[in-house]
Order: sequence, then structure tokens, then C-alpha cells
Amino acid sequence: MSVSNSLTPAKRRQTLNSIYRYVAYLFFIALICQCMYWDALPRDLEDQFTEASFAEISQTFMLLASLILLWKVRVMGVYRHGVVLMFAFLLASLIREQDFMLDRVFDDLWQWLVALVLVPALVFLVRYRLRVLDECCRYMQQMSFGLFLSGFVTVYVFSRLMGRGIFWEAVLKAQYLYEIKSTVEEGVETLGYALMLLAIVELWLWARRQVSGAF
Repeated sequence: MSVSNSLTPAKRRQTLNSIYRYVAYLFFIALICQCMYWDALPRDLEDQFTEASFAEISQTFMLLASLILLWKVRVMGVYRHGVVLMFAFLLASLIREQDFMLDRVFDDLWQWLVALVLVPALVFLVRYRLRVLDECCRYMQQMSFGLFLSGFVTVYVFSRLMGRGIFWEAVLKAQYLYEIKSTVEEGVETLGYALMLLAIVELWLWARRQVSGAF
């Protein structure tokens, strides 16, 4: 007796909806690249990728959007402990991105604010470590985790290593310009934040499906 492997209409719709989202994500990344290009056109080289550039502003807005969606996921009661840690991590990242303005108040203010976020988060992690581990095991099975990990590695590993001055001095030799290094570093960093935002969008959509399916 043969076993039918055909999908149900509901599964087909779900698959098509996923494909549509992935195409939308592709255009979202392409739009970010194009906006960075448009932002660079009217500027002199030394004025590109300042604190008022599209890359810097978009990073702030993507982090804010990520925090809002994580708050919504927390309210839904999904991954209640793990989401708290993700929220604290991205909040610390948002504070770090505002270092230029915060340092105008007094030097290293952003470091103190980051510590005020991360220290309680570490205490929370130690206190609820078993629940966090259980939620992490489940979250690692989702596509959202892969996207988030990709964004994390892009921002906090690849962009940092790619942005090293010694690397660009070796590449450009006597033609080394700090602005070129900064352009590449900020571009890669923006991509990483975009990937993390898309990961949290996927998590939020999944949480909505879980909540709606419970009723």
C-alpha cells in the first residue's frame, strides 16, 4: 500500500506564505544597500557614515523595532525567560550605538548604562538557567535562531574583524583611508542588525501562530 505524501491545502498556503516572506526579506536587504548608496552619493568621503548617516540611523531603528517585537513576544507568554535575555542584549546594543551622543554628557556614560542592563541580565540568567536552557533547546530548532545567530556573528565577530585598521592597511597599503574601512565595517554591521530584526520578525510570527492555535 502506497503512502500519500501530498500536502494539505493549509500546508501549501503556509509554505507559499513563507516563500513570500523570504522574497520580502530579500527586497528589504536590497533596499538597505540601495539606501546606503543613495546616502553616500551627495557626501564627501570624510562625511560618509557619520552618526547622521543612513547606516547609523537605520541601525537604531532596527534595534528599536527588534525590542518592540520582543516585548510583544514576551507578552504572549512565549519563551518568557529567553526573550528577556535577548531583550537585554539588544537593549545594550542600542545603548552602544548611541555612544556618540551619550559621551557628550560625560565620557563612557554608555558603558555604565550597558552595565546597568547586562549585570541584572546575568543575574537573571544564573537564577533561571534551567528554564533558559530548556527554551534555548526549543528555540534552536527554529529558523529564527539561525537568522539571529547569523546576525550576531555578522555584527559582533565578522564586522569587528573586517573593520580592523591593520587589515585595511595591509589591503590598501599607501592608499589606506579610514573612511573606506568605516564604510565596509558599517555596511556589514547594518546587514547583521537587519538579519537579527528578520529573526525576531520570524519569532514574533511564530509566537502569534502558537497563541492563536491555543484557542
